[in-house]
This record gives sequence, C-alpha cells and structure tokens, in this order.
Amino acid sequence: MSRLFSISYLRGLYGIASGSLLRHRLRSFLSILGIICGVAAVFSTLSIGEGAKREVLAGIRQLGLDNIIVRRIRIDESQRLAAGESNGSGLALKDVLLLRSASPAIIDVAYLKELQVDLSGLSKELTPQVVACSPSYLSIQGLTVMRGRMMVDTDEKKKKTICLLGENVAMELGSGGNVGEHIRIGGQVFLIAGIVRNVNAIANDRQSGSVALAREVSQMIFLPFGTHYYLDMNINGTFENGELDEVILKMSSEENAEKIVPLLQRTLGLSHHTVRDYQLIVPWQLMRQAKNTQRIFNLVLAAIGGISLVVGGIGIMNVLLAVISERTREIGIRRAVGATRKDIIAQFLAEALLLTTTGGLVGILAGFGCSLIIARFAGWSVAVSPLTIVIPFLTSVVVGVCSGVYPAIKAGRMDPVQALRSA
Repeated sequence: MSRLFSISYLRGLYGIASGSLLRHRLRSFLSILGIICGVAAVFSTLSIGEGAKREVLAGIRQLGLDNIIVRRIRIDESQRLAAGESNGSGLALKDVLLLRSASPAIIDVAYLKELQVDLSGLSKELTPQVVACSPSYLSIQGLTVMRGRMMVDTDEKKKKTICLLGENVAMELGSGGNVGEHIRIGGQVFLIAGIVRNVNAIANDRQSGSVALAREVSQMIFLPFGTHYYLDMNINGTFENGELDEVILKMSSEENAEKIVPLLQRTLGLSHHTVRDYQLIVPWQLMRQAKNTQRIFNLVLAAIGGISLVVGGIGIMNVLLAVISERTREIGIRRAVGATRKDIIAQFLAEALLLTTTGGLVGILAGFGCSLIIARFAGWSVAVSPLTIVIPFLTSVVVGVCSGVYPAIKAGRMDPVQALRSA
C-alpha cells in the first residue's frame, strides 16, 4: 500500500498520472511560459537599473564626495544690471580667500578658469578644453601624471609657460605631445611638463558623460593660473567671462560637506550682494538623491515586470484546476488507500512549486541573455547583483505557491467516493 501511495504521489507530482504525456507536458510548458517571461523581464529591468545606478554613482564619485564645487553660471540682463550696480564680477579670487577662511572644516581650495583659445597641431575631431588652474586643483581631483611632473605652486607664482596634457591630447599630438616638447596655445608657446592620468577615470566615454558635472580630464590642457593673461584672447568683460569659472573646496569629511553648505551660501551671498551668478554643487547630496531616485526607479521597473509574473501565476492556477478535473479518479484512489487531505494539498502545492521553480530558473537564464543582448546592441550599461537574481526568483516562487493554494485546497476537499464514481 505504501508503495502504491509513493508511485501515485510521484506520478501526480509530475502531472503524468493519467492522460496523454504530451498533452501534460505541453500544458505545463504553457503554464510556466508566463513565469519565464515575467522573471526574465524583472531580471532585465533590475540589471539595467543597477547598471544605470553604478554609472551615475561612479560619475558623482569622480567629483569627490568630500568636495563642494562652486561654479559660475550665466545670468540674465536684469541680474547683470543688478550685479553692475553692486560691483559684482562673478566668481573671483577674493571669493577664494573668503571661502578659505569660512570654516576650519575646509582643508584646501582650488580654482579654475576655462579659456577659449586657438590650438595648433590638433585635428578638428579633437577639441580639448584649455583651463588655467591652481596646482591644488589637480591634487583635489585625484589626478596624477603618467610622465613628467605635476604642476607646483612656483609655476603659478612665477607664471611659468608650462602645461600639462590629458592622455588623449598627448596621443593626438603624437611625438609632439611628449614631455619636453612645445605646443602653441593662443599664440604663446608652452613647454609640455607632464601627461595627466585620471586615477578616477570611468571605464568608457559613455559612462564618463553620464554625469555632466564631471570633466573629461583626458581631453584637457592645464596651464598655471595667471599665465592665461599672456594669451591672445578676450579676457575683458567680467560678466561674460569672470575671473574664475570654478572653485573647489575640499572638506575634512563627507559629512562636513553637507553641513557647511548654509555657511557657504551666506558667505557667497554677502560677497556677491545676493546676485546668484554661481551654483553650489555638493556631490554628497547628489549621491544620496541619485540613490533615492534609483530605488524608486527599480521599484517601478520591478512592478511592471511583476505583472507578467502575476499573469503566469494565473496561468498555473488554470492549468492546475484543469488537471484536477482530469485526475479526479487518481485523487479518489489516493484517498481510498490512506492519503489525507493534507497529502493531496501538499501534492498540488508541490506541483505548483516545481513548475514555478523551473520557470524561475529558466527565466533567470533568459533574463541574463536579454541583458547581454541589451548591453551589446543598445549600448546600455547593465550589472548583475545578488538582488537582481534573488528578487525575481523568490517572487516567482511566491506567485507559484499562491496560485497553487486554491487548486490544492479544492483537490483536498474532494469527496473520495464521488471522486471514484466520476471516473
């Protein structure tokens, strides 16, 4: 009797106790097809979301989480007139002095001026950004040189006509981009003192452009601040050009970067006579906002993909209800040989769990394949984390169990006598 019970249980578990084997297999496949599509959809959306999150966070980290960036912004005509009446002149070196003494939490200050000058010896496809900066700008940004030397304070004080090239610029110049060679910038000849490597560079160009606030260091030319006054360019018009375009404050910790913002706003507000010709950028706040936004984005994507799982669960429920009507005699025989209602319920729940587990595993493989295809042809960044695998799989299992509860209870409540007579 126990042997008969075991064989009947196993045959019922795999849905081949009676009827056509092909029909049962086809029905089982169709029932888990929705689960496969749902899991693949959730897996793909979560992997795309994770890839986008890592891409954005990497760009923000490139700014430095313990930094605060003050950037000049263009102002309209009315603001320009107000600034003129208040003797405002945009970001200036006086702001650097005020900010440096604003708080002991500020351990270093750097500044930069963007230059519009003509370059010789470069192809039209490469348009490097020429900047005049303080030596501290390079260190605060985590930049090092792959060849040559870094910029030092003496270069700025003596206004030496030396420059540092980004990697792409040096490669474009070929032999003329080596250390010790000369390059003509804005009608002035500069000695190439070093080739800059960005130690925080992001993996590819698309990622480095994911956060517009981060500069592409490999396509920049750095001059000591002050030497730009030697160049052939229009340095007049303080409202359009200003004395500085960017000031970076390095804080003693990431937490201080957020706490000191109100103090900096008051300091700059007094210095600029309430004219907002600057913008405060706090990477630490950007990081937190990006994480919150991405969390909501992932929830929405997962919810959309979860609809397919619910549809797949309904399909499994319908299949199990149809199977119960075909296996009524089997249920009656099992009850007659000693199976309890709990045994019948366990059998159909196990069958639902088996179907959804199989669909979940196949769906994860399909989702992984879809992610690779998306990354290959769409050019989107994808990333697979443990949660990307666990969430869709567990969701499919829960949906499968829930969809099998009603058919299992219906099968368990069958009267054994009526089940045997229905054959």
